[in-house]
Amino acid sequence: MNKTTIRLILLLVLSMAAFGQKYGYINSEYILSQFEEFREAQSKLEVEGRKLEKQYYDMAATLDSLQQEYERQKFLMTESNRASKENEMKQLAETIQRFQVEKLGPQGEFYQKQQALADPVLQKINTAIKQVGEDGGYDFIFDTVAGNILYAQDKFDLTEKVLKELHK
Repeated sequence: MNKTTIRLILLLVLSMAAFGQKYGYINSEYILSQFEEFREAQSKLEVEGRKLEKQYYDMAATLDSLQQEYERQKFLMTESNRASKENEMKQLAETIQRFQVEKLGPQGEFYQKQQALADPVLQKINTAIKQVGEDGGYDFIFDTVAGNILYAQDKFDLTEKVLKELHK
């Protein structure tokens, strides 16, 4: 047999194997928007985020106020008062910077709370997707949000099945 014949046979075998596979897709954004536990987690995160944001802006406003007051009065202050105000502003700026890192940074309190609230919900969704895939005999389930599906027939949309699995 020559190389062309081998390639042709290999192509036929691979294409027949591909026809035996079962595919489906979901819309994860829609699932998240319809899943009550996720919406509750999002609400809790929004409240926490607003609280931290307010604390940050309050500190920043205080620093801005101190700086404006300092600029207006620095020529009237004694050297020791000027040094004291400068030190106070420097300490507040450092406090703000620490706040950003400890509360809002990638390893900060807000991120950790987000992980703690979202991970169990996302795990439930992944479990439901896996269950739908196993129950339906699907070889692959894709997510339309990931942008890797340009077209698919509605009959392959498993989003509602996943939502039903989540509500069991």
